[in-house]
Amino acid sequence: MRRAPIALLAILALLLAACGDRAGGDGSGEDGVIRFTFAPDPVWDWLSDQGIIAEMEEESGIRIIQSATWDEFGIFAGGHADVISTGSYEIPVLEEETGTDTITFGKYNRAKEPVLVPADSDYQTLEDLQGKRVAVFSAVGSTLMWGALIKSQYGLEFRAGDPNSDYEVVVADPASLADLVERGEVDACICIPELSISQLRDGILRPLYDSKGAAELYAEWHAPGHEGIMTNLFVARADWYEEHEEEAMFLLEVWERGIQEWQAHKAEIISAYPQHFSVETEEDVQWVIDYIENTFDFFVDTVYLDQEWIDNEKAIYPLLKETGFMDESTEEPEFVVTAPSS
Repeated sequence: MRRAPIALLAILALLLAACGDRAGGDGSGEDGVIRFTFAPDPVWDWLSDQGIIAEMEEESGIRIIQSATWDEFGIFAGGHADVISTGSYEIPVLEEETGTDTITFGKYNRAKEPVLVPADSDYQTLEDLQGKRVAVFSAVGSTLMWGALIKSQYGLEFRAGDPNSDYEVVVADPASLADLVERGEVDACICIPELSISQLRDGILRPLYDSKGAAELYAEWHAPGHEGIMTNLFVARADWYEEHEEEAMFLLEVWERGIQEWQAHKAEIISAYPQHFSVETEEDVQWVIDYIENTFDFFVDTVYLDQEWIDNEKAIYPLLKETGFMDESTEEPEFVVTAPSS
């Protein structure tokens, strides 16, 4: 998921708050209504186009007012959403920037970006890349998590715009990262796989750590067996969740159905919505299908949260603090155990 710099988002949030109406006609706080904002998503489109959402809304009497945007942060900050999706490592920033307490009650996507290097290079680990140029698509977001992982595993600083960094971290457009490595302008990238198809398919670039991204490396190094770190969690305003738990559970029911549809129809969904995977040709669509089925499926097995999962996922906050990527005084966000209705 692409994120704008936090400062820019904060400015947008203030503008939205200044001109927005927090209650009334948009369904704010209304029983039986969920104002939900989310980045454009193939599973949601599939649920909508198959008539599944409409059918579930009719059966439940609950309505979802959904808006697709890449700026969930700003919409939430402006009071125009009850529920958004965001990464585990971004929730504390969301709370601090908006002054809003949140409750996290569901999960959806895991961090998926592997480290890519030239195929003919000798690099085997991030430690080998010390002093080298590494391209990322954000100075914050998942780059903070990579920084914490690198510091904990190798004792090296991985920070954008910091003269004390042990790497030259280059922030660039996500679509250009693999090209930068191919042209030799950087030595490696933390790249979105589907934006690196041609270089991977043609053997120009190769992934480190057997294609594992931050989610799998976090599990391997810090929480064996854990299905995280998450780039998409379902996060609500705490006051809204406490008064609308029924609506929140309905939203999870819809997304759990989405996960079931994904598991049963992956190839069909990717083929139907190639734009969500940044591919156009049939050859590239097939590459994405093969990658997700054989290398890494970043969709979770279930959207519901149990206590063991919560404990493992929340362990990222002490890790971020210990490695200097989160202030020691920052409060950890609240997660709640959820389960499907019987």
